[in-house]
Amino acid sequence: MDEVTFEQELVLALLRDQHPDLADLELRDVSGGWDNQQWRLGEDLAVCLPRTERAPALLDMERTWLPTLAERLPLPTPTPVRAGKPSSLFEHTWTIARWVEGEPAD
Repeated sequence: MDEVTFEQELVLALLRDQHPDLADLELRDVSGGWDNQQWRLGEDLAVCLPRTERAPALLDMERTWLPTLAERLPLPTPTPVRAGKPSSLFEHTWTIARWVEGEPAD
């Protein structure tokens, strides 16, 4: 998987297919990021799609560890709340996480 960019229509289709209760929330592109392309979903969520070779494994690790670490950290953490599954629309897992306000590090 080379670094790629995904269109908003793909994210909307994935939401309609796997998380239809979230599909009507406003979806906005977010600039920045290295391994994942992100969109803000409504006021409180973010959608993360992996766009590099290493990103799917990193998202899996985040889904495993961030919920546990978030309780122990003294700062807001983008805790995963749902997972997207590989499908005919997109071949990798993807994540819906809590949105954390701030400036991108890059």
